[in-house]
Amino acid sequence: MAVKAEMEETGKNQVRIRVEVPAEDIGKAVDRAFREIAREVTIPGFRKGKVPRRVLQARLGMDTIYGEVKQANLPEYYAEALEQLGIEPIDEPDIDIDEIEIEEGKPMVFEATVEIRPRVELKGYKGVEVERPDEEVTDEEVSRVLDNMREKFAQLEVASGKTLTDGDFALIDFDGTVNGVVFEGGSAKDFMLEVGTENIWPEFNEELRGKRKGDILDVKVKMPEQFPDEELAGKIASFKVIVKEVKVKKLPESDDDFAKEASKFDTLGELEGDIRSKLVEAKKTQAQESVRMQVLEKLAEELDVEIPGKMIEDYAHQRKHELEARLSSSGITLDNYLKAVDYTEERMEEEFEDAAKQLIRNELVLDAVIRAEGLEASDEELQEEIAKRAEMFGVEPESFRKVLEERGALEEMREDLRRRKALKFLGDNAVFAGEGSKEASGTETAGTESETGEAEEEEGETAPAEDTVQEEEKGPQQDA
Repeated sequence: MAVKAEMEETGKNQVRIRVEVPAEDIGKAVDRAFREIAREVTIPGFRKGKVPRRVLQARLGMDTIYGEVKQANLPEYYAEALEQLGIEPIDEPDIDIDEIEIEEGKPMVFEATVEIRPRVELKGYKGVEVERPDEEVTDEEVSRVLDNMREKFAQLEVASGKTLTDGDFALIDFDGTVNGVVFEGGSAKDFMLEVGTENIWPEFNEELRGKRKGDILDVKVKMPEQFPDEELAGKIASFKVIVKEVKVKKLPESDDDFAKEASKFDTLGELEGDIRSKLVEAKKTQAQESVRMQVLEKLAEELDVEIPGKMIEDYAHQRKHELEARLSSSGITLDNYLKAVDYTEERMEEEFEDAAKQLIRNELVLDAVIRAEGLEASDEELQEEIAKRAEMFGVEPESFRKVLEERGALEEMREDLRRRKALKFLGDNAVFAGEGSKEASGTETAGTESETGEAEEEEGETAPAEDTVQEEEKGPQQDA
């Protein structure tokens, strides 16, 4: 028998739930409690687990039995009530267990007060106007991808007598000291660096420009105030540098020979055609994603909702924990990382909270579309998604599914699939500004290419990833 659940709003995103559990269910729970307690207690004259119910009742009293009933069964009754009412709590419920009374042959009634995830109802989510994304592929973009491929096949050649300029490579030995004392990581032999890049100290760039093989330099570097090693932070480091060789990058010619070496194609024309077709597909996918995100951001911005502070705090805490875990895997503490990127913990948390507000608003929009359109993710679709992710991790789908089940993550994956369907629905029903009722999706298959967020790359073919990477979220990041 199912519990009976009623709900009333007691505040902004807060409800009081009244749950009535049928007397029959309570009777069964009392029987289970007697059996459980009989297995645990020891009473002289009776074997463990064989103590009669009347003896247990006389020795322990019914309050103990009823306490076991409430302790063991309330979570299940509460979860059933939540499912029946279709609400999602964001915190633990406030339930006064001592106030709950159990009487033989009568239903058990209890109340729970809890803060819940907001529910919004959307209007006008079909036909939202968006700007038409640019899908044209230019010759310059094709050439850029081709040049990036040539860079990967470039070779460094010794340039005798050449002076160093930006883009050249210097093979150097260097020894660094602070106040005459050698410090860890301050010395290296046969170190190759590219002049003019931002991943070396500016002082090295300045001193190396115009130098040639055999030159000996004395480079003074002011260590950053936020340098992770506090003993070196803000100090002046002296580096004795010897230029051992000057090298230049030699790119292969753009010809048929290069096409054969770098791809499965026999001619440069075929390679360029393949690059162009991939760029066309990538831009189409980007355009579809742009349309969807434009709609989502518009609807989220117009949303009239107050986001509970608990949801924001939980998200920010999760982001901080994830960042700390990534840093820890590289042997870096959060404090040292924040110093190195010139961030304060307060600023980091503020950015996490801002990101949380946007993310939650987006999810509320998508959840509203899911409810309004009755979108679902079938078991077959869920299994397909499991198979895709299992392949990414190089494991068997069934093993991966088992792990997800153990972690309770299957429903989260199903929810993700529903939200992706909702996002696609928004894009497919958008219109381009100034173009009347013409759907912004443009084609029958609009939105499908970017559903998984993955792009397949056949062996030997080119993948113009340089032009398809989307801008990632700003803020303190650490690559794992």
